[in-house]
Amino acid sequence: MTEHVKTLDQGVNRQMVELLQGAWRARAVHVAAELGIPDLLAEGDRTVADLAERTGTHAPTLGRLLRVLSTFGVFLRLPDGETYAQTPLSAVLMAEPGSPESTDARFMAANWHWAAWGDLLHTVRTGESSFEKANGISFWELTKSDPDAKRRFNAAMSTVSEAESAGIARAYDFPDAGHVVDVAGGLGSLLAAILTEHRTVRGTVLERPEIVPLAEELLAKAGVDGRYETVAGDFFEEIPAGADLYTIKRALHDWDDDTIVRILARIRTSMRPGVPLLIMESMVDGNSDQEALFRGLLLTVLVGGQDRPESDYRRLAERAGLRVRRSIPVGGDLRILETVRA
Repeated sequence: MTEHVKTLDQGVNRQMVELLQGAWRARAVHVAAELGIPDLLAEGDRTVADLAERTGTHAPTLGRLLRVLSTFGVFLRLPDGETYAQTPLSAVLMAEPGSPESTDARFMAANWHWAAWGDLLHTVRTGESSFEKANGISFWELTKSDPDAKRRFNAAMSTVSEAESAGIARAYDFPDAGHVVDVAGGLGSLLAAILTEHRTVRGTVLERPEIVPLAEELLAKAGVDGRYETVAGDFFEEIPAGADLYTIKRALHDWDDDTIVRILARIRTSMRPGVPLLIMESMVDGNSDQEALFRGLLLTVLVGGQDRPESDYRRLAERAGLRVRRSIPVGGDLRILETVRA
């Protein structure tokens, strides 16, 4: 019995060491992605000296980084001990073509991102975002004023949004020849997917002035010419009226309850009776997995937001004068709540 407990404790201790070093593992992956090493190894096996020269790094230290990354499969260390090769894991991190995991790695690699998580204790104690405390500027202010931060954030959001937008476009029966207004439409990937899947639909993206040119660029490449427009604006101020359907995707989770009600009520004033508003969010429940729960915690760390259960969104919609007609699963925790004016 005693020996069994001792063996069990040793296993638990080993597991805890792995958890404690998890942040180091992640940071090592961030740095490798930031240096572009996965892309360099896609061209063929390379020595540490060659990789150091191409990345402008200190060869002995880079060698130690690569060696530790090879112990959990990110790179393959060849028998000479000085040459490394790509693995399926590192292939996922290549910048071209960018995957959601690749853009995530570069988003997480930024010092301001790392610093915000470093102040997680502040978030847990207060319920507030730790980002501004750690960086001296809010997340939204930084991604608006700093070109590099804006690029990293937009890239991370774009790859995730493109992957799920096609699923949304197939999951809902958008009105033939109808006009869709995508509120806080980001880079335009949702509207592009809707217009691509439904060839008679027209659409409008409402976004902040600094994002509108990026949305126009994506929509221009989507082959939906003549069926879209962009509007520079603020969903706290004015929503284009007269549409046949409104959408808002992954924008409400950035805000507190009262602000969400304010946003939904503002959209409601532009909706004719019977016109739907589709609320698209990750909706956590008792079965949500680790990834979904960490994503929700990330929202709190960065902007003070959170993912919520479907019951919370139903309650907030009701407070804003909306009635939920149905709930439509898209994939994972993402759902569409179809609402109309109560």
